[in-house]
Amino acid sequence: MRLALTLLLIIFSSVTLAERSHTVVVISMDGLTNDAWDMAELESFQRIQNEGIRAEFMKPVYQSTTYPGHVSMATGVHPDRHGILHNSFYDRESGFHSYPDDANLIDVPPIWVIAEQEGITTGIYFWVGSETQWNGWQAKYKYAPFDANIKEEEKIDQVIDWLEMPEDTRPKLIMTYWDGTDSVGHIHGTKHKKIYDQMIRQDQMLGLLFSRLEEINAWDYVTLLLVSDHGMIDVNQYISLKSTLDTLEIDYILSAGPAVAHVFIDDEDHRAQAFKLLSSQDHMAVYDRGNLPKSFHMDHPSRTGDIILTTDPPYMFNNNPAGGPKGMHGYDPNLSEMHAIFGAIGFEVGNERIGPIHMTDIAPTIAKLLGIKSVNHMQGRAIDLSPKNQVITHP
Repeated sequence: MRLALTLLLIIFSSVTLAERSHTVVVISMDGLTNDAWDMAELESFQRIQNEGIRAEFMKPVYQSTTYPGHVSMATGVHPDRHGILHNSFYDRESGFHSYPDDANLIDVPPIWVIAEQEGITTGIYFWVGSETQWNGWQAKYKYAPFDANIKEEEKIDQVIDWLEMPEDTRPKLIMTYWDGTDSVGHIHGTKHKKIYDQMIRQDQMLGLLFSRLEEINAWDYVTLLLVSDHGMIDVNQYISLKSTLDTLEIDYILSAGPAVAHVFIDDEDHRAQAFKLLSSQDHMAVYDRGNLPKSFHMDHPSRTGDIILTTDPPYMFNNNPAGGPKGMHGYDPNLSEMHAIFGAIGFEVGNERIGPIHMTDIAPTIAKLLGIKSVNHMQGRAIDLSPKNQVITHP
């Protein structure tokens, strides 16, 4: 009798697990730097390295800020294609935007929209771009708008609740944004003890998620991807572009991030004056739209300025030259301090360190894992999560 009951339990468990289809969970930790992998005390990060896949680094987009980064991961294309050049930007046709006010500002569909269009249910918790519908489509389950007071424990509870839903209604793609170390880094710089404390906190939350997944046997069908959107570097010099441009008696519109700025000037003579003045300034590179390097991937039809400026740390664009953040990002993605993280663990994930990947590889990787077909427009390449000495090249 006992043997028969045991066999029934084994059969029932096997059937239950068989009914749980492959699910992808993506965790983004804002601003978490790639050196997190080197900290032995981050036990959950070490577990990913020991049991799963870890990339040498993930190269971000330019400029390497939160909104362009998250939208690039969600769409598989660069900012010149998806249109989100910074957290706020100017559009020649529609004016200034603080991006999250309308997902239709994204020029291509996010991965959760493509999934829903192909009949795959999704759940999104604060991922940039999920706040409103995209051309009438959105995640079936979502939390928005963003609320900084909601802690990781609540997000983990929701992830588990989604995973425990009935198979025919639960999401097969879950994406959630975590605090990372971004806010602390801006306030205190990269070397403050509070950065270390916050990294410990994020690692503990990751460990809590791992434990909760184990409790519901989710590792039998869940692939977890861990990413960040950019790194962080110390800054202490502040450039006021407005103060410089205001010395000219011209009409202009300035749309500036910390490391990249766009100046819109309709009048050709005024544009020439501004270009000459800005080119005479120290600590910045100045481009007109015609000679903007293609490698920047920021030439958008209506959101790229007539004049584009870039700067490098320890400088940043800030209209208050008397002071500003102690830590910043947004700079050239080739700087190692800007590099983001990528790791994977769980169902059908091998155990290996792979070479560098690019942020635009995330969406096609999700698509490959879930069998999503509409990916021909994506610029990234799907990552093989069971590789041998994998090298991903980008044109």
